[in-house]
Amino acid sequence: MIVALIGKDQFSKDIRIEKFIADALGERKDDALSKQILYATDTNIPSIAEAVMTACDSVSMFSPEQAVVVRKAEALKADDTRALAKWLGHGPQCKLLLDFETLAANTELYKALKKAGEIEKEYDEPKSYKMADWIASVIPSHFKKAIDKDACQYLAEALGTDTKLVCEEVEKILLFQPDCKKIDLELVKTMVVSQRKIVAYEINDYFGMRDGKAYAKKLNEMFNNGVQAVQIVASLYYYAVDLMNFSALLAKGMTPKDAAAELGKNDFIFNVKGKAPECARRWGKPLLCRVIRRLADLDFEIKSGKCSTRISQELALAALVVR
Repeated sequence: MIVALIGKDQFSKDIRIEKFIADALGERKDDALSKQILYATDTNIPSIAEAVMTACDSVSMFSPEQAVVVRKAEALKADDTRALAKWLGHGPQCKLLLDFETLAANTELYKALKKAGEIEKEYDEPKSYKMADWIASVIPSHFKKAIDKDACQYLAEALGTDTKLVCEEVEKILLFQPDCKKIDLELVKTMVVSQRKIVAYEINDYFGMRDGKAYAKKLNEMFNNGVQAVQIVASLYYYAVDLMNFSALLAKGMTPKDAAAELGKNDFIFNVKGKAPECARRWGKPLLCRVIRRLADLDFEIKSGKCSTRISQELALAALVVR
């Protein structure tokens, strides 16, 4: 039984690896001598390929063969991949699982794995805009605890798309509050702090909807997390230009989908999630022209040192929406 997992959803892959070991070893799944976990990043092992082949041919005193798992297999050296591909070509009878983040389909190792065993490629990380839905689906089924929608959104924004990290943080919450009936926003905020890098374009949706309170809150969060004012200005400038061009295309009779395509935008991201038609309506062309002009001036003021302090930059950016 030879299996290769491909993808960045480490939480789902960990569950699959546990199942692989259970299926391979049965009652002996907890026997440390019946399995070997190797890391392709382990610099203490001269040749991962040789270690894999040796482990697959080894036996413990309690079983006729071992289950072998190779983690971080995308880090295999060229010599190791060639050696493993050649070895797999002979059709070895073993219990081997290789865990890859990525593996190109045109490589010799991929072709050898496909011929000798199974390749499972359904382990892609959720997209950032679907992460909250992923959390809402997985946490209740895995931890047997209900979770608030707001708590899901907070975890998605704080931790990003690292599925294993999210589940480790939820496990930490439940160790702290094992008797909680539901994981709510207050509990999550108590235990989880933001661990991902915030990028400037995340302010665009709040700006577009002209939601002064949410915009000011997000702006403050971005400054607190080290996002530079000049990055925020650039993101808002290009977004405002996109909205103005989008409005002009709509005025010509184009549908929102066609207008987004004309601008090179994804219809779901720009129109559905980003609510571009509503944002364009709320701003209007005259106000967008003024804001674009002000953003260009603000960019010059920041770069020339006329607007150099954090408080002056935050107030100037907040004034674009908060009046």
